[in-house]
Amino acid sequence: MINKKTTKETIIEVAIECFGEFGYDGTSMRLIAEKTGVSKPAIYYYFHDKESLFVGIVKFVVQKFQSRLDNIKNSNKNALEKLEDVLLSRFQPTKNRVTTRRFMNSIFTSGIKMNKHFDHRKMFESQEQILTDIIQQGVDEGIFRADIDIKVFMYGLTGTINLFSRDHILSDAPPINKKLAGQILKQFVEGVGKQS
Repeated sequence: MINKKTTKETIIEVAIECFGEFGYDGTSMRLIAEKTGVSKPAIYYYFHDKESLFVGIVKFVVQKFQSRLDNIKNSNKNALEKLEDVLLSRFQPTKNRVTTRRFMNSIFTSGIKMNKHFDHRKMFESQEQILTDIIQQGVDEGIFRADIDIKVFMYGLTGTINLFSRDHILSDAPPINKKLAGQILKQFVEGVGKQS
């Protein structure tokens, strides 16, 4: 028998494909049951309704990204190398995955109205803390100036990542690669002001 974690992940993976291909309104729990081979009652054991499933998918994706960030933070690399890894890791889940990109696109563009409260801020606070800690590491290592505003740097970097992600998800823009990640970080470290 399949264990609960595997069954839940299977449901989520198939649901991502269904939402990506058929949209929110075109996806039903029956369709997901057919495609997973998991009975509808078993799906309802994990997710009470389609809305709960959709929210569960977003949380699952965020948790996977959180796990990657934790691994990056705890690595033995310097802060600049860690930030490069953060930039690259954002694109791992959607690289060459058309249905995942369609699912993410539906979050941005479909205007899905949900009755459940979705606390985006809480979901991203721990990710912001990891970025803040890595930037502080860079200050401690002397890679970044001691007088920088760490929160402003973190917001600027997060905004940059989000804009590149949006372009990748909503269009055929390529994901960030190692060269582009290096250019982005160089721009942040060197700044945009003219050297005197």
